[in-house]
Amino acid sequence: MLARMSSGVLPGPGGRALVFARPGPDLGLAALAGLMATTAQPPFHGTGWLIIPALAIFFAAVAAAPRPALAGWWFGLAHQVTLLHWLFLLGPEAPIAARGLIPATAGAAILYCALFYLAFGWASGRVRRRLGRDAALALMPALWCAMEAARGGGELGFPWCLSGAAWLGTPLLPLAAAAGERGLAAASALTALAVVALVEAARARRAGQPVRAWRVAAGGGAVVVWLGLALGATVGRSGPQASVVRAVFADEPGPGRDAAQPAPGVLRVAAVQADVSLADKWDPAKIDSTKLPYARLTAAAARRGADLAVWAETAVPDYLIHDPALLSWVRHVALDHGIAIFLGYPHASMAPAAGTVLRFNGAGLFGADGRLKDFYAKSHVLPFGERMPFQALFPWLGKADFGQAEWTDGAPPLPIRLESARGRWAFAPLICYESIFPGLSRGAVRRGAALLINITNDGWFGVTAGPRQHAQLARLRAAECGVPLVRCANNGISFVCDARGRVVAHAGLRERTNVIADILPAPGRTLFVRWGEWPVLATLALWAGLAVALTRPHAGSGP
Repeated sequence: MLARMSSGVLPGPGGRALVFARPGPDLGLAALAGLMATTAQPPFHGTGWLIIPALAIFFAAVAAAPRPALAGWWFGLAHQVTLLHWLFLLGPEAPIAARGLIPATAGAAILYCALFYLAFGWASGRVRRRLGRDAALALMPALWCAMEAARGGGELGFPWCLSGAAWLGTPLLPLAAAAGERGLAAASALTALAVVALVEAARARRAGQPVRAWRVAAGGGAVVVWLGLALGATVGRSGPQASVVRAVFADEPGPGRDAAQPAPGVLRVAAVQADVSLADKWDPAKIDSTKLPYARLTAAAARRGADLAVWAETAVPDYLIHDPALLSWVRHVALDHGIAIFLGYPHASMAPAAGTVLRFNGAGLFGADGRLKDFYAKSHVLPFGERMPFQALFPWLGKADFGQAEWTDGAPPLPIRLESARGRWAFAPLICYESIFPGLSRGAVRRGAALLINITNDGWFGVTAGPRQHAQLARLRAAECGVPLVRCANNGISFVCDARGRVVAHAGLRERTNVIADILPAPGRTLFVRWGEWPVLATLALWAGLAVALTRPHAGSGP
């Protein structure tokens, strides 16, 4: 399908000719596909469909490349450099020991992600050598999904803007309710394969050659998968579903603005975006730069009838429970205004066995009576930024100082119960980049959470694509689980979205305001919550078996 390799001759020592090989067009096409895959992702809106031609070009390039691993590497570099370029622009507040290490850290992260695409190309090449070119091409959707699953696993898991996330800015986002982000990725990969197969089938017909059966099956299989997602999303949402009732004006009531209280059972929640400067946030002498905006905005939310004020990750920049002055302040803000507050803060406790101090990146719920009701410790800490990975194998890594906080992992999120005069609700917390892991939110919703609350302090990403990508990925968790989501970011982007991932109220970067909405939480009953990714695994396994059978030398007919 693609030209393989160009070659040339140069004079060598002793008059001997040196034959060298130049990269063929397959590598250029792989890089082009990587660029196209980036344009399909946030922060671009409405371009998600580009993921299909991007994967089609990439699959064809890998199938034709003399060195498929190299094609995967070119795709990965082009894709990840353009997707994660903002890592080179991190602010001075980034959890990195020295400013000069930021380029090296950013480059290492990009190279790490690109390695997975190299591995995809290598695995495709191995299949091609054993089973043939057609079998390798037909199995690429399964290999692709396996590669993306590997990217999200382990202590270095980083499932940032994988192929399923491309559908965030499109009407197809609600289909995530059927099989999650991975289901959208599988459908995209199978459709890309169908495009390649149908193009090759058309060429075979023009050449007067019969078409092999697997190429026809690929087209039919892609249609069946999309129809299955559509049906699954519909069935999974049968019965009462959680929904955002309406956005509420953040400022005071005025002419034409409704100040009515919500109905019983409806939760009015305010995401308090205080936009505290990160240059001031961690300076004890400038604690008022935190206290004043949070107190003022929370009071305004209470006047608007909010039951719950959500503050950002590490909104209180100290070990709150061990600081009597700050603890008293938080309690009085809640008690004086009669509003519950869910806020992020560092926490420390003694390990029961070893007698050492454990430090957590946590969040607590303070009731309207000012008392601490529940606490959550972040369960998936950021590798290198919040904790050095692999300390279970190499304990000495914990002593290396690259600017990381050395937080301790907590338990997976469980529902936190909130009560007010209007009702009782259960929500699950997600701190910072925990919102990119579908298993955390699914597990919490299965345990009874009817609302997801994501708090973050990603201001050190700057005014770049980083915070925009981070914010958009949280919407996937709402669409997958069929529950609303509230996101509160210190410097933006904060929003409230409904159970289909549609944003109904938001605040942009560098705004100081409240985002208020009325929410009617109800249990998430989507197929993804019930079955997880098993339908994806079953579909890919079925297709893999069919593909191997149909691509045998004597299966079907023609080339």
